Amino acid sequence: MGKHEVPHEHHLPHVGDLANRRVSRGDVHKMVLTMAALTVFVVAMIASYSGAFAKPTLHHLDVAVAGPPQLVEGMRGQSQLSVTEVADAAAARDRVYDRSADAGFVVGQPGQLAIYVAGGGGRSVANAAESVGRAVAAKAGLTPVVQDVAPTTAADPQGTVEFYAVIFLSIGATLGASVFGFMMGSVRRLSTLALRTLSLAAYSALLAGGVTIYVDAILGALTGHTWQVFGALWLYALGVAGAVTGVAAAFGPIASGLVTLFLIIVGNAAAAGPVGLPLLTGFYRTFNGIVPQGSGVALLRSISYFGGHGALTPVVTLAIWGATGLTLAVIAVLAPKAWTNYRASHDRYRVGAERHGSVLRPRIPSPVD
Repeated sequence: MGKHEVPHEHHLPHVGDLANRRVSRGDVHKMVLTMAALTVFVVAMIASYSGAFAKPTLHHLDVAVAGPPQLVEGMRGQSQLSVTEVADAAAARDRVYDRSADAGFVVGQPGQLAIYVAGGGGRSVANAAESVGRAVAAKAGLTPVVQDVAPTTAADPQGTVEFYAVIFLSIGATLGASVFGFMMGSVRRLSTLALRTLSLAAYSALLAGGVTIYVDAILGALTGHTWQVFGALWLYALGVAGAVTGVAAAFGPIASGLVTLFLIIVGNAAAAGPVGLPLLTGFYRTFNGIVPQGSGVALLRSISYFGGHGALTPVVTLAIWGATGLTLAVIAVLAPKAWTNYRASHDRYRVGAERHGSVLRPRIPSPVD
């Protein structure tokens, strides 16, 4: 066949031939495994979310109390309450606003119990705190007066927009990290790592900008702190994408896939968005301060409703996630080179030692001598 001849049609593979080929036992096996894996994933998601959100129960509530000693001691006797005694109403209100307490109970005016709650920390938590306060007031014969020190906006009455912004940003960040890994290949050089880092930073900024515009300008939920919200979302997206990239570089795509599954199944539920941290079970409460979702939600709430109080810990946590990913990627790039250089140096030293030894090796006398 000449180089300019077009191969006959019967020499080319037909899509129909591939599509109509007989299904082998291996194909059936792969399909069954795929369906089983997807089913397990869906059931795990349902189990995780229902276990965290279906039946919210008050497990631990930090309260600031100012009142008669018998009232304070009576509240200390409730196992689900962690009581801090304060001097007056201003101190109780400040502790709720700076996020060191979930609620405040103060016996101020005669016959009244002031109940300080924070809707910005989650409407479920505020409702639970109000219920506890009303029960205390009823038992003490006081009239409850509720004040929300950090109210939510009309577009976010339940205080859940932060949660949905974070979990869907997680999807974009993890998928983006995976796609960039497929497009750019494995991270094996510092130049590739630098390009991947810049790409993730730019992509995270794009994601954060899009989400910020929606929740602020379009939805009107998280208003008044545009640049702070953008910065929080950018840090969150970059931390998640960087962690997934670093794990993939150091341990391979299977490990990064497992990290992604953990973040989706456990991390989203542990974020405590719809119910709030005091209503989470011990299992999810333990992971709340570890997974990036918990820090992302806490950071957005601190910025939007609490004047930045309580923002330091989630910022540090998200920075640790991103720094860990970068460190793993750097190790993955430098470790093979360091090992290669070590082996080359060791081999040169061994060869040199052998040559040097052959020169200085004492002469063995022959039997003739």
